[in-house]
Parts: sequence; C-alpha cells; structure tokens
Amino acid sequence: MSRFEVKGLHKKYGQKLLFNNLSFRFDDNRFIVLLGSNGSGKSTLLKICSGLVPFSEGTIMLGNGQERIDRAHNSSFVAEHVGFPGYLTAEDILQQQQKLYPHFDLNQAMSYCNEMNVPTQTKWFALSTGQRYLLSLIIAISTQKPFLFIDELLANLDTVKKEAMQRILTDFLLEGSRTIVMATHAYDDVEMLADGVIFIENQNATIINDLETWRIEQGTSLNDLFARVGKT
Repeated sequence: MSRFEVKGLHKKYGQKLLFNNLSFRFDDNRFIVLLGSNGSGKSTLLKICSGLVPFSEGTIMLGNGQERIDRAHNSSFVAEHVGFPGYLTAEDILQQQQKLYPHFDLNQAMSYCNEMNVPTQTKWFALSTGQRYLLSLIIAISTQKPFLFIDELLANLDTVKKEAMQRILTDFLLEGSRTIVMATHAYDDVEMLADGVIFIENQNATIINDLETWRIEQGTSLNDLFARVGKT
C-alpha cells in the first residue's frame, strides 16, 4: 500500500510559522494537487515530505518508512530550479543517474526522451526550458521510486510539452502503487489526472480525499476552490 501520511506537522522559518499541527492521509496510488497562495509553504511541504528539509514536530510516513532517510529513499523531488552541470549531454546525465541509483531504468529514460523529443546528445545548457523540465521528470520517474513530489513544472510549458508531461505522469501512476503530489498554478492542465487535493491556508490545510465525491457533494468544481488561491 502506498501510504502517504502527515501527522501533527509543525514547521517554522525563523519567526514565521508555516504549519501548525498539519495532518492528512492518502492511501493507494493517487494524484494529489497541492494548492495554496504564494508563501503558504507548498514548496517547503514538498521538500519536507521528500526528506530534503527537516521539521520540528510531527511524523511523516511514506509507505512504511518515517525516517528522513527513508523518505529520501522512497521519493523523488522535481522543481524548476533543479539542474545539472551545463557541459553534460542529456545522455551523460542519464548514465550518471544509472550509476547513482541501482534501480534506475536507463532504457525507459532513453525511450521517454525519444518519445518526448528531448535530444539526448544536446548539452544541458543548450536544452530549452521545456526540455529541461521534461528531462528532470523523466529522470525522477526512471529512478523507480513510489513517491513523486513536483513543484510547479507546467506553468511555463507550451501545449505540446504539457501534453508530453501529462503522458509521462499517467504512465507513472499506472505502474503499480505510485503517488504524485504536485504543487501547481496550472490546475486545468492536470484536472483529469487529479483525484485528491491539499489546500494550504492559514498554517493548516483543507483536505479533499476523494475529489469526485467532493464535486458531487459540493455541487461545484475544484476551479472555485482554486480561484481562492489566485493564478499569479
């Protein structure tokens, strides 16, 4: 079971309290959209869950592991600012990842690059922004980890690359017990994939565990909730 649980999470940056007793739980393979205004702590929450940032109180479970090293082992984190040495080609980067991660599927990664028009012989610095985002996502998925945390990748992509990214994410969800948590300001682009929501507001969160049931019960769409966040 792909258990994703946060219980009693407290996190401060200096004097600013980001989370106060934040708790939620999702089971099985899910696509969870993370919403919140700028500065609400979305990026920090993703980094905490993936083991990149510590926290002061609470527990986080990814699968059966709750230690920081367990979370790092079981998850991948993808963000706009994550990069690689500019002089390496895409293929060099993929081969490097294969050496770092024993379960990295190089054949799958190369196949995705071919399918998504990411040129493997082009150096990182020469790739377009969209190609860099796709390559970063391909690497994260090809490490074969069950949890994928994504910090806003869709907003600056053209339609073709958005569709390519959607296909990659769909494949990821279909391969066994997997969970995606994506912070985004481009909800419309993942609406058909999402089935759960974490809406951070006032140091805590509104949780929608079953998005389809929520739509029926509320008689409204998630776009109404999303409008409260704002798209800028």
